[in-house]
Amino acid sequence: MADTSTAQLEKLEAEHAKRIAALQDIEAQLSALRAANRDAKRAELKKQIADYGFTAADLFEQPKPPRKPRTANKAKDDAAKPTAEAKYRNPTTGETWGGGRGRKPAWVVEATAKGIDIETFLIQKTA
Repeated sequence: MADTSTAQLEKLEAEHAKRIAALQDIEAQLSALRAANRDAKRAELKKQIADYGFTAADLFEQPKPPRKPRTANKAKDDAAKPTAEAKYRNPTTGETWGGGRGRKPAWVVEATAKGIDIETFLIQKTA
């Protein structure tokens, strides 16, 4: 039985080597044929591109550069933003508030809930 399997193995290896050689021959022929037709195909494609009015950007999309995270320049952004000038002052604690957008301080919310006009807390400008 060992002789049969050894003979069969040798036969398969020989067939395999023959097919590998045939495949390499076919790949070489294909490569040569493509090289011979390359210039003609390029001219044909250029003509079709011109006929349809495509540009290089239409055909070959450039990948967009990755976006930088918004927090990358946080230190620079914080340094560039001036703090709002205090516009209102709490008479009991001395806490100030600029009166801009965002959440109002608790003392402002409490005062307006009691019906006190916010303008009573306005800091008087001295010229």
